[in-house]
Amino acid sequence: MPYNIIIADDHEVIINGLIMMLENNSLLFNFQKVNTLSQLDVKMSTSTDLVLLDVNIGEVNSINSIPNLCNKYPQLKIIIFTSYNSPALRREAKAAGAHAFLTKDASKERLLETITKVLSANNLSKQPNKYIKKSVINDPFLTESVLSERQMEILKLVAHGNTSQQIAELLFISKHTVQSHRKNILAKLDLKSAVEMIRYAYDKGLI
Repeated sequence: MPYNIIIADDHEVIINGLIMMLENNSLLFNFQKVNTLSQLDVKMSTSTDLVLLDVNIGEVNSINSIPNLCNKYPQLKIIIFTSYNSPALRREAKAAGAHAFLTKDASKERLLETITKVLSANNLSKQPNKYIKKSVINDPFLTESVLSERQMEILKLVAHGNTSQQIAELLFISKHTVQSHRKNILAKLDLKSAVEMIRYAYDKGLI
């Protein structure tokens, strides 16, 4: 019986390249392809064996969707397939419940080996390990996908040396709202202080 695999990526060339790599081997696969998380939700079923999941789909951090997928489909295996080779990202994916992590420069042999190992694993499900919806991703593009538009705006204003009161006046919101956003930014980026926020923004070229 063939394995049912969904490839979730918003780049058609990546999806088609994966299908070409995975066809004509000793394992039989049925492929479906999606380029948004909403399409993935529609395509998912109890017969889905594996999802090859890109980190960014439509500029959304798809790692946040893993706990829900694991809970709804206990039989499902998830492999993160991404261009970003970051130890922090690997930890985040593992905590969310991903079964494996591959970068897009992986060889055909490595890809097949990982898929085979994951599909043949004895554990029927992998529950997330106290996953918290935050990101420790060190890439500016991914930062923008994790933070809301307002949070990005506040991060940049903080980096330019503005106080919470000044930011509140500039954005016509309350100081309390600004402070709440700042707290959430620190949590999402795994930072500890305003100084680290400023350093982060400069290091990642966000300002």
